[in-house]
Amino acid sequence: MPGSLLSAKLVNTEQISSNTLQLSFELVQDERECFTFIAGQFVQLQFEIDGKIYKRSYSIANTPDDFKATRQLEVALSLVNGGVASELFKKAAPGIELNIAGPFGALTLPETFPGQLILAGTGTGVAPYRSMIPQLKALTDKGTPVTVLMGFRYRKESIYSNDFTQLSNIKHRTCLSREPRLNTAEYEYAGHVQDQFDALSLNPEEDVVYLCGNPCMIDDCVTILRDRGLSPRQIKREKYVYSGH
Repeated sequence: MPGSLLSAKLVNTEQISSNTLQLSFELVQDERECFTFIAGQFVQLQFEIDGKIYKRSYSIANTPDDFKATRQLEVALSLVNGGVASELFKKAAPGIELNIAGPFGALTLPETFPGQLILAGTGTGVAPYRSMIPQLKALTDKGTPVTVLMGFRYRKESIYSNDFTQLSNIKHRTCLSREPRLNTAEYEYAGHVQDQFDALSLNPEEDVVYLCGNPCMIDDCVTILRDRGLSPRQIKREKYVYSGH
């Protein structure tokens, strides 16, 4: 049930970029059987340190089918110097227990789109699009053009790029704002995701844009897209509000 607390344990921690951890959690058996989510949703991790309860929200990075097969939830965590969650999970050994609430969020996909679909994400804001990959394949099979825009400062910070480079019918661009040398063969572009809209031939009557990640990026993109004639119903967004310490 959405919003209910579920018991979970950490089963694996993997550093997938210079500033990102991927955490895998396993729900206790009697609860994982009734837990379901839709690609694009997020969960809230709740953990206790020195008697204080902390809550942090993260998009689910694996697909619903993968969860059914492995019984594990994957989330991507941006490492923040001095951040409570960052310090905990950098050191945490497999087996620690915590609570998970969710799933939450409406950054999900319908079965059809009238025009092209553009998914823009910065940092761990790319994670929900990775969860959508089977649906994105189904959309392209129906003729929907799909473009994924991923934004990072440096190449070493990029995550899940390989998941999209392997998809023949889905276009993707990795935007690097501070990388001095780009590899155009790997679909790298200079600048930010909001710099890419001019090249996508937007149709303000039919196209839909999803935005996930840094709030400043999302606000900039909304302004740009509104100026190009897209209505609020054509712009779906999920802001990541960083908790810091």
